[in-house]
Parts: sequence; C-alpha cells; structure tokens
Amino acid sequence: MPATQRQLEANRQNARKSTGPKSPEGKVRASLNAWRHGLTGQVATMPEEDREAFEKFNREIRRAYHPEGPLETQIAQSIAEDEWRLNRARAIENNVLALGHSTPDADVIAENTQIHAALTQARTFWRNPEKFALLTLYEQRISRRIQRNEARLYALQAERKAALEQALEEARLLAEAAEATDSESRTAPAAPDFPPPGGFAFSPALTPETFRLLLDRHRRLKAARHALK
Repeated sequence: MPATQRQLEANRQNARKSTGPKSPEGKVRASLNAWRHGLTGQVATMPEEDREAFEKFNREIRRAYHPEGPLETQIAQSIAEDEWRLNRARAIENNVLALGHSTPDADVIAENTQIHAALTQARTFWRNPEKFALLTLYEQRISRRIQRNEARLYALQAERKAALEQALEEARLLAEAAEATDSESRTAPAAPDFPPPGGFAFSPALTPETFRLLLDRHRRLKAARHALK
C-alpha cells in the first residue's frame, strides 16, 4: 500500500539514527579489504564480497577473449573491468529508483501498489534528471572505451595468428623438403627448422612438441584430402 506521511517521516527519522553495523560480525561484513591485484599489480580496496565477485567476473571475461602474452592479457583485463563498470552503472540506476521509495518522492497517491511503484519511479527520475543523464554519459564513455580496446585486441590477435600461420607454413615446407631429401638418400628425416631462430614473439605457448603435433595433423589432413579425391 502507498506509504503515509507518518510512515515516511518515521523512515526518515530511523535513517538518521542508523550508524551502521554495531556487532563485530556486522562490522567485519561491512569492512573494506585491500589487496594487490595479481595482473595489474595495483592495490584496490572494496568489501570482501564485492572483491570475490569482481575477480570471478574479470576472470571469466578475460578467458572469453583468449589472450596470449602480457599485452593481450592487459587489454582483456581492461575490457573486463569496463564491463564491470557498466554493470555497476546499471545497478546504481536501479538503486536510485528504488531509493525513491524511501524519500518524499513516494508520497504519490495511488491505491494500486504497482501503479504507486511506477509513479514513484517516474517522480524520482523527473526530480533527478541530471543524475540519470550523468549515468548515461558514464555508460556511453565506457562503451566506447570497450569498443576501442576490443578493436586493439583483435588487431593484435590477428597479427599474432598471421605470424604464427606463416611460421608454421615455413616449418612445414622445410620438414617436407627434409623428408624428400632424406628419403632419396635413405637416411632418417632431418628435424624441421622449428622454432625459428629467436623463437616466437607472438605465441610463447607454442613449443616444438606442439608444432610436431600440428605438423602430424597437417600430414593426416593432406592424406585424407588426397584419399577423398
């Protein structure tokens, strides 16, 4: 039912008396915790529950972009943190509307509870347009930053994959040439020139053993295509 003026005044008086949690358990739950982020190296402070949700969210978003190397990981982390900020801005908007139900904005006269809630939200928005405009601007800037970082990350990944494909193709050609030469002389095939001198700058996870597996897969695919023809 719509809140009466007496109930609204009682809510305001109770809010003034509130000084936060008093029990040791309540103070622990409300306390802030500082920790050093494992990826960024920065010290951050937030409640323990928020920190756990924050780290879990960031970890899952980073994994979705499949970064390799410190630079790609850093960009993916920036995207994850901006996605978190977007969610937080939306939560703040919902909380501002909910807060209107405990302020004078809730003195709307309506017999239906759903109508009362809808009109209270409308009045809260109407009386605080600058706050909602600020949130909208905040979200737009974050969204543009996410798009720029995604474009940068995809460009780096495309460059890395192109360099990897070129290196694999060169190594396959060298391996096949070595096998052809050694088969004529009836000696054991020479090891392919892999990894190239200086190693891989674009894919540190690629090892000679991984390449051998890729080369074997390439040979089996080549044989399968030949058999199908």
